[in-house]
Amino acid sequence: MMETWEYVLKKFLNEIHLRDDLVGVLVCGSYVTGNPSKHSDLDVHLILADTVEYRERGNRRIDGLLIEYFANPPKQIRQYFKEDYQSIDPMSHTQFATGRILQDATGVVAKLKEEAEEMLKQKYNDVTIPLSPIHAYAIWDKLDDLQDAYEIHREDFDFIFYTNLDFLLSTYMKLIKHPYNTKTICGKITNENVRRKYLLEELPDKQVSELIHQCITSRDQKMRLDAYQSLTKIILDLMGGFDIETFTFRSDCQMDADV
Repeated sequence: MMETWEYVLKKFLNEIHLRDDLVGVLVCGSYVTGNPSKHSDLDVHLILADTVEYRERGNRRIDGLLIEYFANPPKQIRQYFKEDYQSIDPMSHTQFATGRILQDATGVVAKLKEEAEEMLKQKYNDVTIPLSPIHAYAIWDKLDDLQDAYEIHREDFDFIFYTNLDFLLSTYMKLIKHPYNTKTICGKITNENVRRKYLLEELPDKQVSELIHQCITSRDQKMRLDAYQSLTKIILDLMGGFDIETFTFRSDCQMDADV
């Protein structure tokens, strides 16, 4: 028996203006992987003939359900795969790997799904995102600012804390070559269902997982600050260490030609 979203999708595909160029359809997201909420939309990839020279994305609401569609030829999808892989961002790969193929006139959708699965298996082993000494300084400086904000009881401490935490966590994930998404980071640490749904792996360091969870969930500012400080030390050690009293960074001058 077809589910409600399947009837809606069928109606959408009958109405879509791209039918003449369409060679395949893949649907993904919570309606396929499970546990959709009232805010979930239906994500639909429309695979176009490789001869077309355009791409399109848009939204339609049909019978109360919001559909978000992405129309691309295979060559553009493969470009997204490549860019996301180099950025350690598995979004496009995960969508295809977990998606359900509804139409595949030429077999290209199955091929794209297979390529996405293979890229996820590589685990970014050949990707390097360089982090300069200035990045290490920024990590130290953000902790120093945060400690100052706590000590003088700034009313915007929480805002500063979570802004800095985002920077700190994104740095850590780059260092260990793990994808980073604020939407899934807490579930990545604590929830096997979330990891299964988004094809995520646990973090390799249990201590780091516990510190991140404390930073995100604790209501006590001092406990969060202590956890943040411990995370900062771990991350700076991974970067080779940092000493503010001996920090030096030299680089070439940069200026416009008319200066």
